[in-house]
Amino acid sequence: MNDIETWNIAKSKALYGIENWGAGYFDVNSSGHVTVAPDGINGPKVDLYELINSVIERDISPPVLLRFNGILRHRVRTLYAAFQNAIKEHNYNGSYMPAFPIKVNQQKPVVDVLRQAGKEFSMGLEVGSKPELIAVLAIHDNPDALLICNGYKDSEYIELALISKKVGRQPILVIEKLSELATIIEVSQRLNIAPDIGFRLKLSGKGAGRWERSGGERAKFGLSIGEILSAINTLRSESLLDSVKMLHFHAGSQLTSIDSLKKALKEAGQVYVQLRQHCENLSFIDVGGGLGVDYDGSKTSFESSMNYTMEEYARDVVWILDDICDNGKVPHPNIVTECGRALAAYHSVLVFNVLGKANTFFHECNPEEVLKTSEESSVRNLAQLLLDLSPKNCQETLHDAMQLRNDMLSQFNLGFMSIEDRAWGDACYWALLRSISEKAQKLFYLPEDLERLPSLLTDTYFCNLSVFQSLPDVWAIHQIFPITPINRLKEEPNRPVVIADITCDSDGKIDRFADLRDVKRYLPAHDLRPGEPYYFAAFLVGAYQEILGDMHNLLGDTNAVHIEVDEDGTIKFTNVVYGDSVGEVLRFVQYDRSKLIEHWRNALERAVIKGSITPVESAEIFKKYVQAFDGYTYLE
Repeated sequence: MNDIETWNIAKSKALYGIENWGAGYFDVNSSGHVTVAPDGINGPKVDLYELINSVIERDISPPVLLRFNGILRHRVRTLYAAFQNAIKEHNYNGSYMPAFPIKVNQQKPVVDVLRQAGKEFSMGLEVGSKPELIAVLAIHDNPDALLICNGYKDSEYIELALISKKVGRQPILVIEKLSELATIIEVSQRLNIAPDIGFRLKLSGKGAGRWERSGGERAKFGLSIGEILSAINTLRSESLLDSVKMLHFHAGSQLTSIDSLKKALKEAGQVYVQLRQHCENLSFIDVGGGLGVDYDGSKTSFESSMNYTMEEYARDVVWILDDICDNGKVPHPNIVTECGRALAAYHSVLVFNVLGKANTFFHECNPEEVLKTSEESSVRNLAQLLLDLSPKNCQETLHDAMQLRNDMLSQFNLGFMSIEDRAWGDACYWALLRSISEKAQKLFYLPEDLERLPSLLTDTYFCNLSVFQSLPDVWAIHQIFPITPINRLKEEPNRPVVIADITCDSDGKIDRFADLRDVKRYLPAHDLRPGEPYYFAAFLVGAYQEILGDMHNLLGDTNAVHIEVDEDGTIKFTNVVYGDSVGEVLRFVQYDRSKLIEHWRNALERAVIKGSITPVESAEIFKKYVQAFDGYTYLE
């Protein structure tokens, strides 16, 4: 490794790829601390390390989720501007109306910020279930904005949506399966409220990326062309063709390639043109979600990236619909998008502290002492390799070391080697691999087997979080989120690490990290200093992670703080949402607090009678037990 003086902030930014995935919201300041710019690259910046210290001073313990409201507002403005520019460029005659699908992040403070930010743009909300509809009906009070009702629907769902028309809402009931149509007709006739209907088209082609199966002919939702024609015939017979207002489709979440969107748009555009001949009030086309987030910064079609920009996405949507509608001689539809991931992902940053480390592969080794002490040839040869190592013989030495280690293990397993010699041999082997890895960095060309060495020599940093609760996609689908230390970025990170959480599950770890070329199997980090806290931050976690998280080991929701940053850089904590207490998570799984306390008190009394503890000790133990119910589920 280089001396600490030769390292600089620019190298840290390049190492962690901050400029590649940060979209202008994240940077590193002259103190070597990560900064957040909620209003984009030209707005005021917040020092993340100073911010987390300020959070802790307020007795809010990590792990803590920091939600930057300004980023939400900036994302809404940026998305709307991209479409407005595209509409102007192509002389498109329809309007653009964004919508936020609340399944992406149903937290009310998040939805409220987005609603207010999108009010001037008539931004709608999309719901996919009855509980989501009930939540949104009360708060979605913009009369110019759509309320898009997706998901499976029963009579109560449909009734609630239709009744909301009388109080100024604009619900569009999107038919996901043909059987819903009969229920919609029955309820609308019973209530004497004309429905506004959308058809969800089941595309023939798939999307691209991890969720490509959410599109295509085998998709879970949507109507085939034949089913749409059947629905039109039914509506015509009921004199309800004028109720058809929207064509909806969804090419897939996190589209990694723009080509898949173009194909979907061409198919859906042709369907729109021909449906318009039957349904004169058809005036909206909802292109669904799909606008990706570049989690690894590689700007490729890799599953954690995207090979296009928001501006290209908007231009292609507008241009393709403009061209198809002009050729078909039908009016341009109003465009609706449901780009929830692209709106919400950037605004949340999860900060968590390191509790300790395990460096399994680090052993002190003095090869000269080994040569004096051990008589075993394989052990002595490993020690000699360590003494003779140079940058020129790195690759050959690695091959020799691996063969000698195999010989040593065979001898030990057959009972021909003492445990002391085995310990000497292990120490020499791992010291040799570390030295090879360090010296190989001086080579002009790094062979593949040498390039892999850092991932074999990782420390495990145990961190105060639950992957299953706060980053469930890491565990479930191997999603990559950018992770960096939040300070000490003026120093060279000299430890390759993997992150382990505090659950007792072996899957509770993070060992895949963002990289421009491939998935990196370790994260460069710094040595821990005694008595000095060390923090990591996981970025771009504002979409899906909170609501998908579970309570593995009864580790509940983390503390969350909503941050506002004024133009002069003044920071305000507008909302603090305290994480689950021990008592709350126990109640979720049907443990009664009062009964548990009573059982424990009885157990303590029996211990006093037996003489195992004194009455004074009993009182102290009981007090600590009761207090623990109100504590954070994470380590404090």
